[in-house]
Amino acid sequence: MDRPRPSPSSARHIPNGAVHGHGHGHDRDYNHLDNKPDRPAPAVAVSLLQPRVAVLLGLPQRWYRTLSICRLLCLVPCFWWGVRIALRFLVAQVLRSLNRDEPDEEASLRLTETLLAGLWCLASATLAFYFTDCLMSRWLINYTPQATVVRLLTISCVFAYLTSWIVYVTGGSKDPRLLLPAWICIATILTACYHFTQRKVPIRKETFASISVFSIASFISMIALLLDINTTRPFPDAHVPLISIAKTTAEIAGRIVVKILGVNKDGTGR
Repeated sequence: MDRPRPSPSSARHIPNGAVHGHGHGHDRDYNHLDNKPDRPAPAVAVSLLQPRVAVLLGLPQRWYRTLSICRLLCLVPCFWWGVRIALRFLVAQVLRSLNRDEPDEEASLRLTETLLAGLWCLASATLAFYFTDCLMSRWLINYTPQATVVRLLTISCVFAYLTSWIVYVTGGSKDPRLLLPAWICIATILTACYHFTQRKVPIRKETFASISVFSIASFISMIALLLDINTTRPFPDAHVPLISIAKTTAEIAGRIVVKILGVNKDGTGR
């Protein structure tokens, strides 16, 4: 069942540019040998239940749903050990805040960390889907659908075990303050594995999308934590040159506006 399938150059012709990132490799060899101009890739209807490579390779439609379900199994760990735990911490934190009479500054930070943990869980789910989809595309080109299904189930089980282990070891399932670092670690590992394993694969990759997901999640986390930290703690008494410059600039601008409008100190005109 795990016997490799014939390579696409000898088995099926894949439309130029549809699977390969920039239309290089075997497709250009075919066009050179046949002395035919490049043709645009045919439009392929793609959805979550209709894998792109399976359609291009002409696989029977009975495999579409099975392959899609096996591919979506990689999302289960992110929601079971991530979003579910984050929602539990979030509800508990909201209930404690409602039952407490005095405001708690630490509660605001924990709430922010819990929300960001949920954000990183969703980012990890997106990265896991990209990673599994790219592996499935490569496996479908080189192996039979049966072997691809076995590999998809295996990679989902491995991801589930590693996810539960990281969350348990870091203590993220017990403390909301530790759930955020755990899922940042998982997202970092997924991003590194994706780019390391797919760097030499000549199939179309969501490289830019994976980098964007990680970058956007990092930027939102940084802004949210900085806002929460600087709004809950007192402002430092140390001299900050930037604040002095801003105050001086505002005073000068105010004097210029008052002079132009001709307004006195009491608010009346000259």
